[in-house]
Amino acid sequence: MGWIVNLWTILAFSNHFVWTNETQSNTSLAFSVTPSSSASTKSLDYFDEEKFVSIKLGEEINLSCTNRTWSTMLFDTWELKHTDEMKCRIANSSSDPAVNTCNDGRILINTTEGRSQLHIPSFKYTYEGIYKCQTAFQHGSHKILFNVSVIVQPEISGRIEYSPNDNHSVAVCEASSGKPKASISWTSDENVTDKITYNQNRTFTVESRLIIPYNTSMESVTCIVSHPYWNESQTYTISLKGTAPFIVDHHHKALYRAQHPVNLIYWIVIPACLLCVLLTIFVTYFVCIKKHLADLRNCCKSTIPVATAPTKTQQDVEEVEPYASYVERVNSIYNSSAELCNV
Repeated sequence: MGWIVNLWTILAFSNHFVWTNETQSNTSLAFSVTPSSSASTKSLDYFDEEKFVSIKLGEEINLSCTNRTWSTMLFDTWELKHTDEMKCRIANSSSDPAVNTCNDGRILINTTEGRSQLHIPSFKYTYEGIYKCQTAFQHGSHKILFNVSVIVQPEISGRIEYSPNDNHSVAVCEASSGKPKASISWTSDENVTDKITYNQNRTFTVESRLIIPYNTSMESVTCIVSHPYWNESQTYTISLKGTAPFIVDHHHKALYRAQHPVNLIYWIVIPACLLCVLLTIFVTYFVCIKKHLADLRNCCKSTIPVATAPTKTQQDVEEVEPYASYVERVNSIYNSSAELCNV
């Protein structure tokens, strides 16, 4: 009989505890306790809600910790822990000064109704992480854990590879640098293999390969890429005709374009013809120049005048005239002296 009384006492105490929590929470939502990721080390760190939020890269968003207004709120505080372990804190209070150690554009704002919201003007890679918010109000409080991640649009590309050893072609559809990873499917799902690569910027590259028989009658294949960034799946068509595929060099792990017979005309025959034409023009020009030089040399030899004895120039005459006049005067003086002596 005693154990029945004890059981009744425990049930009554449990009902009283649940009723007390429901009264203090003062909310129409059901109260659910979800331990955080660090609950194993901090047993007292519990949250009323846990939300997963994905935000497009560069998108503007507002996060709310409660629907209450400042007429009943005491404070609203956010502790932000990023993926790279960086931490900062943003808080507003009805009685104390505001706090913001993030200093990166994220702030707390008030709506026209007086509700507090965390405003992110442009979401970046570095904003990913755990956002813990706590709001205190009259007769209770509310805590939410936000798992915030970024959505990055992948870039779609396609190509054709040819393996001479395996005697078949491979259509490759690639969704690169996306987050989370994209999903790729084909109109024909036979002989398909996928490869996922994790990039340094925390994005994913998904490569899907479809084996195509060498003598296929298909003119093109289409891959379908699905990703949370788009509301609808994207399609990408890869042509199998008229496009030079890539040849896979398994020995050197390299890709290079295979040349179709049609392309050989453009890349081998035409350059060879152009080279022959240029060579012919060069030889003809060289022969003509050589012939004209010989003719010009002979012409120059026939027009050069024969060298003659030099003639006295006016300058030579002018240089000789003073000496001649001097000799003439000396001779006249000598003659005059002789005549006097004879007399």
